[in-house]
Amino acid sequence: MKTQKLNITSLKNSKVVSSILKGVLSLSLIATFTSCISDPDIEDEITQPQPDGIALNERFLDNRINDLEEFTIDAATGGVVTGSQGTNVTFQPNSFGINGNPVTGNVTVQLIEIYDKASMVLKNRTTLGEKPNGDKEALKSAGQFFINAVQGANELELLIMANVESRPVDFADLDGGMKIFRTGPDNDCDGIDDDCDWFEADEDNDGEQDDAKIRDAQGADGAFATYTYDIGYFGWTNLDRWYNFAGATTEIFIDVPAEFDQDNCAVYLSYDGEPTALARMDVYNTELELFTEHYGRIPVGQEVHIIMVAEIDGVLNYAIQGTTVVEDHIEVISGLTPITQPALENLINALP
Repeated sequence: MKTQKLNITSLKNSKVVSSILKGVLSLSLIATFTSCISDPDIEDEITQPQPDGIALNERFLDNRINDLEEFTIDAATGGVVTGSQGTNVTFQPNSFGINGNPVTGNVTVQLIEIYDKASMVLKNRTTLGEKPNGDKEALKSAGQFFINAVQGANELELLIMANVESRPVDFADLDGGMKIFRTGPDNDCDGIDDDCDWFEADEDNDGEQDDAKIRDAQGADGAFATYTYDIGYFGWTNLDRWYNFAGATTEIFIDVPAEFDQDNCAVYLSYDGEPTALARMDVYNTELELFTEHYGRIPVGQEVHIIMVAEIDGVLNYAIQGTTVVEDHIEVISGLTPITQPALENLINALP
């Protein structure tokens, strides 16, 4: 698909935006004078399937629930659970509780592992972080995890810190700058349906963000390493580091087809060359009818792919466009294409 990019110095004063606003005003006036006239084409358009934001959010949540793994362990002895992708979580004896008191008997440990970009998109679990000063910036992830425990209908609390160990990592891919992040500034966004941004975590309450440690190991196929860290609360955690781009940065705007807005689709920014750097374009400028982001820190010259997804009449629809970021970048998406979820997962994970 051919991409249209506009490099402007002042978005609000640009001729492009002015013409858009004038066109909207003209169309509104025309609609006022012709509202009583029956137009078969308009009536046909109204009856066409429309994007369904509720169904899209249900798909995101269903994808999380479908990938939720459950393990049974004895609360008194503790133990290790291992996810299907290789994540290990180790619990100490008598570490599960209710209102500060240890429970006895079997407990159910719940685990979701997210290691690839397609899972981030289709579970709507991106790598957008918020710094202590309120600035937002993209993160590079080495894994996102939802860890929880229940006993019957009771949600359990963690009385003794548990250890999380990532799946094996090749030594060439290790990043010594990985730290721990949490959803919500005060561990207040810890449910499976949480969509909060990531905040620097302090699991041991020492006033400093926790680092991820690197553990060497030996397997049947040779040496490898893992990231490891401790958690003091159940919920979402993330192995991350700030993207930290030192060059010129800019805002980026996404112009989507007229029937889409912030309520019925999702738009993401995928960084080329970074398999786990994905930000959601979660700001919608209702005046300009453009998607954008909070922070204006997109690197100028960075090669990216814009990913847009929507649910229309029960069918997943998408657009993926590659581009190179310029100052005050506007990317135009002209249309979406129906696709199955497995096919879209393959496309996203094949991005550079």
